[in-house]
Amino acid sequence: MPPHQEQRQHHRIRYPLSERPRLHYADRNHAVLDISARGLRYTIVDGPLPEPHDLIQGVLRFRRHAPINIEGTVVRVQNSEAALYLHQEIPFAALLAEQRYLHQHYPMWS
Repeated sequence: MPPHQEQRQHHRIRYPLSERPRLHYADRNHAVLDISARGLRYTIVDGPLPEPHDLIQGVLRFRRHAPINIEGTVVRVQNSEAALYLHQEIPFAALLAEQRYLHQHYPMWS
């Protein structure tokens, strides 16, 4: 497999700054950088950094959709960002709607 080829199992949706969903847990809100059906990556601006293997339970709040309760395991923490492996998939309909919106409003981004 060429080194530049995507090796993730699920397609990721990257967000421009103004459209980022929020992940709320432990009384804090975090900006979500990207999501896939089984994972997400978010920023940690203040507060303690999670550790790999920590369990995170919270609410994923999209800008245009109903909030989704999520539960996941921290798989990576690096440069004030954490990546979660989600125990349940984000509904396909929500991901598709997000991708359509971003492609329509940010064609050079998506």
